Amino acid sequence: HGDPPIRDRHGNWTYALCVVVDDLRHGIDLVIRGEDLLDATPAQVMLGRLLGRPEPPRFLHHPLIRRPDGRKLSKADGSTAVRELLAAGSTPDELLGLAGSAIGAPSLGGASSLVGAAQRHRSRRTVSGSSTPS
Repeated sequence: HGDPPIRDRHGNWTYALCVVVDDLRHGIDLVIRGEDLLDATPAQVMLGRLLGRPEPPRFLHHPLIRRPDGRKLSKADGSTAVRELLAAGSTPDELLGLAGSAIGAPSLGGASSLVGAAQRHRSRRTVSGSSTPS
C-alpha cells in the first residue's frame, strides 16, 4: 500500500494526518467512529508511530448511522451537529443513548452505562501501567 499521503493534490493536509495529530495532541486513547473508516486505521496507526506515539489509541468501529432514506448521516449533508443538540437542551447521556439506539446497540441499562463503559476503559488503561499522553 505504500506511504499514506499527508497532503492532497491541492497541497492541503489530509484528513488522515489531521486526525492523528489532533488525537495525539489531545491525548485521545479511545476512538469511536463509523465502520466506513475501518480501512483507514492501519495508516493512521502508522502515522501516529512516525509522529512518536508509542501506543496507538484503541479503535472501536460502529455500524453507520443512516438517514430514513438510507443515506449515511453526515454533517456535510446538513445533518444536525452534536453541539446543536446540546444547545437545544439534550444531555450528553441522552445523546449517547440516542447514538447507541441508532446503531442497534443492545440496552446497557441506560445511556449512563455507556459513559461508565468509557470511564472503565480509561481506568483499565491507567491501572495496567499505560498512561495517556499529556
